[in-house]
Amino acid sequence: MNLPTPQETTMLSRRELLISATALAATGVGRAQTYPSRPITMIVPFSPGGAADITARAISTGLAEVLGQPVVVDNKPGASGIIGAEAVLARPADGHTLLLASNSVTTGKWLYPRISFDVLKDFRGIGMALKSPYMAVVADSFRGHGIQDLVRWVNERPGSINYATAGSGTGPHLFGEIFQRQTGTSMVGVPYKGSAPALAAVLSGEVSVYFDILMSSKGLLASGRLKSLAVSRAERLAQFPAVATFAEQGIAGLELYSWFGVVAKAGTPGPIVQRLNEALNQIVQDRRFSARAVELGATSVGGSAEAFQAVIERDTALWGQVIREKNIRLE
Repeated sequence: MNLPTPQETTMLSRRELLISATALAATGVGRAQTYPSRPITMIVPFSPGGAADITARAISTGLAEVLGQPVVVDNKPGASGIIGAEAVLARPADGHTLLLASNSVTTGKWLYPRISFDVLKDFRGIGMALKSPYMAVVADSFRGHGIQDLVRWVNERPGSINYATAGSGTGPHLFGEIFQRQTGTSMVGVPYKGSAPALAAVLSGEVSVYFDILMSSKGLLASGRLKSLAVSRAERLAQFPAVATFAEQGIAGLELYSWFGVVAKAGTPGPIVQRLNEALNQIVQDRRFSARAVELGATSVGGSAEAFQAVIERDTALWGQVIREKNIRLE
């Protein structure tokens, strides 16, 4: 029996790899052509009725129209979104179970040492649906109109000015930490159980400032009961044109957002990810969705799956740095 030469063995190995790769690609394309083959479940890791739930239901309605299969919203709140994320990871990576993700997926690995997953390894971004900027919210009686007025006031009383948070490790808490780092100020964070009581604390004078997302504070800002000293966007908001950006007022590094997007389990075939991304873009580009986003205090986004994955990676690195610097841990 003649044995193959080393050169022939190498050629065979390359040919086998090429055949395997072609077969895998064909399998992915085949799945995409038949996808979705049954109803899709969108897991929302928050309670019904909130901004995440409203966003998920708007997306699910649109996906059902575009993909031709029902999309069922399943609320699984708890543990800062971890319960919902784990529920997605317990299902096959076939695009039939999706997660309505928020910024919290980028902080979990840093806040919870015993967390069972890594967002960068276990999930794959489909696309960003909408984003909402942070507002430096103060009482209407605050003596000042810009963020530098707050900075000067805090510097005159270092370590004695309180700022509200929506709880340890939440977006408003972490934004407050970055604000202090970027401005060289020192304040005391006071945790509340969510944005509603934190905003009430600003109204009553219990705390001086709250870095809240527009989706939560829009109503009180529009009514004039509270005012904002800055917005964390690149440009001013059309709804609040008098509120200057942080950058306009000389504070860099604070163009940050709270966002909602759709992710799937890692291993979901590329053609299915592309099909979902195309469908999501159809939805967020619809003027009805865009108008609803503005009503909520957000902006519709869209874009490629790769662009959204880059945001997830960037935010994971950013919040990880802040959380490690401040030694923030949750159990």
